[in-house]
Amino acid sequence: MLWANLKLTLQQQSLQLLMFSLLWICHSVAAQQWPATPAPLTTVPFTTAPLAPTQSTAAPLTPIRIASSVNQSALTRMIENRLAKAYLALGYQLQVEHLPAGRSLLMSNKGDYDGELFRIKTATANYPNLLLVPEPLTSLALYAFVRDEAQNPNDYAGWQQNPKLRIGYVRGFKMAEQYRLKGSRVAVTTTRQALEMLKQGKVDLMLDDVASVLQVEPDLTAAKLRRLPQVLATEQLFHFLHKKHQALIAPLAAELKKQHNEG
Repeated sequence: MLWANLKLTLQQQSLQLLMFSLLWICHSVAAQQWPATPAPLTTVPFTTAPLAPTQSTAAPLTPIRIASSVNQSALTRMIENRLAKAYLALGYQLQVEHLPAGRSLLMSNKGDYDGELFRIKTATANYPNLLLVPEPLTSLALYAFVRDEAQNPNDYAGWQQNPKLRIGYVRGFKMAEQYRLKGSRVAVTTTRQALEMLKQGKVDLMLDDVASVLQVEPDLTAAKLRRLPQVLATEQLFHFLHKKHQALIAPLAAELKKQHNEG
């Protein structure tokens, strides 16, 4: 009986020792995998560098206000489109406002506008604040227009020397203003007014370019008008900027030249 009790006691102690050993082993393994003092966190530095511009974050275009004549011919629209493309490449948005030709020169020279859409090279001789962009836009030809009546075309031969003739033209259109003649000049505000005066017999001839006349009167025959065949003058057209934009002249000229070379 005594031996049986002793054997049972030894078994219980062995079991307790085994359990204690297992607990010690588990504790050692846990200490190795999860240390009591956690490692410090690694932080990612925050950057304040600006994001690359995207379509939604790009800066808005800078508007540039340009004056032009009231008459919006096919030639005017062509030049507007060409300049709009050039300005866009430089970060500007072209805004064209149409005024009487004489008034637009005065206001652009004062700085009320940023420049003139197009003029001949000598147009700004008396407007020192307007600077030429040295890349021609296109050429323009000056013609005389008359009523298509019974006169023979030869009746107008040498008309420039006839002091009795009344010649209508648009005020501010420098090619017409600078053309030498002996007749009396009649200045009006628009091409439409000049054509109406010609049809009504209030002037004998009018001076203008073909594109401007056809914009107002597409069918000269139906209007009983005709163009005399002689080309009176031909001039290149240039864009002009107010002197406050002098720094823009060289890059704009380069962009216009690039357009021309690319066709």
